Parts: sequence; structure tokens; C-alpha cells
Amino acid sequence: MLEWFAVSQAIGFVLVLTRIAGFIVVSPFPGANVSQRQRAGLAVVLAWLASTYAPLAHAPHEMGISLGLAVAVELGCGLVIGCAFRFLYVAAQFLGQVVSQAVGLSMASVLNPTIGGEDAILTRIVTLLAELLALAAGVHRVAISYVLQSFRVLPIGVAVSLPESSHVIIDLVVRSITVGLQLGMPIVAVSLIVHIGLAMIARAAPTLQILHVGLSVTLLTGFTALMAALPDMARQLSTYYASLGSVMDEVLTVIGAPAP
Repeated sequence: MLEWFAVSQAIGFVLVLTRIAGFIVVSPFPGANVSQRQRAGLAVVLAWLASTYAPLAHAPHEMGISLGLAVAVELGCGLVIGCAFRFLYVAAQFLGQVVSQAVGLSMASVLNPTIGGEDAILTRIVTLLAELLALAAGVHRVAISYVLQSFRVLPIGVAVSLPESSHVIIDLVVRSITVGLQLGMPIVAVSLIVHIGLAMIARAAPTLQILHVGLSVTLLTGFTALMAALPDMARQLSTYYASLGSVMDEVLTVIGAPAP
């Protein structure tokens, strides 16, 4: 009896850890710059906290095919919740790309460990500022609280409908791209007006060689417009990040809905 209880508790802990590990793998928190050991430690600590109250009545209590299926389902739940958190950051990343292209710094790049490749410097700066803004707003605490409370909404071993969450994730990506594009439009408009003015000057007086100072003018006007629009960008991003709770509610509701 004692052996059966120990095995069932160990299996329950592994299933809880699997869901939280799936969340941490794709989540932007704690970030790609954090070591694998620290991420694993965070997953174990969160799993230990969640296992103290997570219902295990529907969890498999012995080794077998049912346990393997349960592990796959829990991993999928964690990945979906983590993707909802990750794709909320797409707005800041897309905003950085739009601003970088408009200002004219898209060629200057640095290594971005998040994507494993090079990224524009201005894009990286805007993304880091957005992450600091999200941390200051406590978005990471909201995401962690939802993944912990998901064990009450979606207990271990219950039937879930993971494919139904695809339209929620797609809508979130489209919404994030739209928000990033809208926030970057003032910078794009200023850059477009400057380029049109430079083109008209070059057309009217070809001997001036306006292209020699064109980049300097574009950078100056672009950075001036960026600094002027930065408070509004931060305010709009904070408002958008505040919608994480409603997104998580929708994701958990859709996942927990019975398949037709």
C-alpha cells in the first residue's frame, strides 16, 4: 500500500513537472539568457508548489501506455499556455523591426540568443525595453499564476482539446502584429515624409549630392520621432500586456471544453 502511494505521488509530480516544463521551454520568462540549470530549478520549484494542491484523482497510477499519453497531453498543455505568453511579445518584436526599418538601422545587427541568429540593434533595444516594461507591470507573475492555477481548471488526467486552441493562438499573433504595426506607424510616416523631401530636393538640385547627408537626416528625424512617441508606445504596450489575463482565460476555457 505504501509503495503504491509513493509510486502514484511520483507519477503525479512528474506529470505536474511536465506541464510546467513545457511552459518554461517556450515562455519568454525567465529568458534565453538564463542557464538551463536555473530554468530546470525553476521548473522543479514550481512543480513542487503545484503538486501540493493539484488534483490527482484522474492521473494514471501505474506505468504503461496511459502514462505516456498523459505525459504528452501535459506537455502540450504547458506548450500552449507558454505560447500564449510568448506571442504576446510579438508586438514588441514587430514594433522593433518596423522602427528599425524606418529609421534606417536595419543593416546594423547583433547576436540575439532568443532566436539563435542576428537581429537589428534597434529591434533588440526596443524588445529589451518592452521586456523591462512587462516585468515592471508584473506580466510574468500573471503568467506564472495562470500556469499554476491551470491544475485546478484542467486537473491532471482529464480530457482536453488542445487543437481547439490553435485559433486563439493565431488570433493572438495577428493581434500582436497589428499592435506593433500601429505603434510603429508614426515613425514610418515621419521617415516617409523625410525620404519624399530628400527625393524632391535631389530632383530639383542634382548637384547638391543630397544622398551624402540623407542617412544623417533620416537618423536624426527618426530618432527624434522615436523619442517623442516613446511614452505613448510604452503606455500602449502596457495596456496590451494587461490583456494577458483575458488571453489566458480564453486559452484555458478552450482547452478544457469537451471536443464535439
